[in-house]
Amino acid sequence: MSLGVRHPDDGHLLRYLDGELPGGKARQVRRHLEACWQCRSELEELEGVVNGCVRYRKSVAACLPPPPAAWRDLSRGFDQTDARMEREPLIARMARALTPPAVRWTAMGVAALAVVLAIAYQLRETPSVQASALLEKAVAAADARPQRVRRYRVKTRGEEVTRTIGAGRSDTVAPLAAALFRSARYDWDDPLSAKSYRAWRQGLAHKRDEVSIVEDPQSPGRGFYRIGATTGDGELVSASLTLRIPDLEPTQGRFEFRNAEWVEMTELPDLPEPPASAVAEATGGIPSKPVMPPLSEEAAPAGAAGIGEELHAVAALHDLGADLGDPLEIANRDGRIRVTGSGISPERQRQIRGALGSLANVDVQFADAAPPARAEGQASPAAAGGTVVPKADSQLQDQLGGRAQSERFSAQLLDQSDAAMARAYALRRLAQEFPPPAEREMGAPDRRLLRSMAREHLAAMAAGFQGIDGAVSPLLAARDGGALREPRAAAENWQDAAGEALRAAREVETALAALLGAAPAEDGADLSSRFASAMSNLKASLERCQRLLSYD
Repeated sequence: MSLGVRHPDDGHLLRYLDGELPGGKARQVRRHLEACWQCRSELEELEGVVNGCVRYRKSVAACLPPPPAAWRDLSRGFDQTDARMEREPLIARMARALTPPAVRWTAMGVAALAVVLAIAYQLRETPSVQASALLEKAVAAADARPQRVRRYRVKTRGEEVTRTIGAGRSDTVAPLAAALFRSARYDWDDPLSAKSYRAWRQGLAHKRDEVSIVEDPQSPGRGFYRIGATTGDGELVSASLTLRIPDLEPTQGRFEFRNAEWVEMTELPDLPEPPASAVAEATGGIPSKPVMPPLSEEAAPAGAAGIGEELHAVAALHDLGADLGDPLEIANRDGRIRVTGSGISPERQRQIRGALGSLANVDVQFADAAPPARAEGQASPAAAGGTVVPKADSQLQDQLGGRAQSERFSAQLLDQSDAAMARAYALRRLAQEFPPPAEREMGAPDRRLLRSMAREHLAAMAAGFQGIDGAVSPLLAARDGGALREPRAAAENWQDAAGEALRAAREVETALAALLGAAPAEDGADLSSRFASAMSNLKASLERCQRLLSYD
């Protein structure tokens, strides 16, 4: 469309943006842009494409393979074109000269628009190109590195454990995370690796990739690549991997599953033997026992730590609330109680050492001084690539007075659910650390101490879910659709009942997430009945566990 009409066409806007219009026409376009918001919007879109081209050159050039050949000298081609035009017949040159300018400008505009569309398409495909190139380089770098034992923290919604794999070693920790990865057909033997991530990504029929560079807050000037992918295929719907620059070794990973569960992994350094000066500085002068080398069974002292000492160490940590999320491990090895931790702040380390300092046969050791800071742009515990705000169904929104109130209500309930689940996992862990045979070896005071901690976790867990039930029940249209399911086998002790309570709590957590829109629900599912049934079974499990804890 020419300048004589109302709006300049795309060709004129592109030439105006590049400064190629003559002075008079440039002034005419400028005056038109001052009065026409539509053309200003089109000009801003063209500027956005140009900015995207600049970002593309900066971020992608380093990831793409080198060109197969050097650029050719274009001056020779121009000389050939000039010579060909001189040999052109006079009639053809006259016809070109007599062609109306509007036709020529329209043709140029169409060509420019085609170039813009091609660049836009290339920019849209850029993240996939970057992800593929980075993963190939990361896999090659991993193959070139010698195999070694690796430690990393595995965190789920309700627990944190440290996993050690590599060089023929494996473990059985984090059974929930292992089941999630196996259901998603993601390699659980080495999940924090570029090779496993690449294999999962290549198996996706539909995916959306994201690649970004984030700076290391601990070391300015150093950074990480973060590769993320979201998909609607399979059980694993979102996964991200953080690669350290320049060796491309994975250091962090986050995985979101279709049932609203998530798993985070962070690589941990090898446990060093801390020098005495470092221990004194970290403890702020609080006395603590030195970290002893492993003792063989033959060399174990006569006063080796027994089940009672381990119980009192757990009780000291319980008084601090360190059994509700602090990444600690307690083990009775070779006659000593080993308390190890990683990703714990210096202040928290001083508190833990102070609580355990007066106990005999207890060694405390920490790996790193502080948890790694969340890098800018990293997914929060919702979904990689952005925060997922729970969206309840329209009926629930109407009952709560609108979307904003519904989202606030849902966020509060999910936080309350997380706190109750932390108690459920702490209760189950206490039951696993002190099974019935170990409890029978205790004296009466120790048994009372153990059951007192268990009852405290149980009471807090019950109160949390009771609050959730009290908030949700008035909003449900149907409360009698769920039938109470009896457990497959009646628990004979409180330790087994704690496991049943955890399973029932997880059913409530999943049903609540679906009801609030924070997790996908099955087509045609009666969410109200599902929540009511899960809550009824949880109440029965809690009552059973409470009854068994009251027995001596």
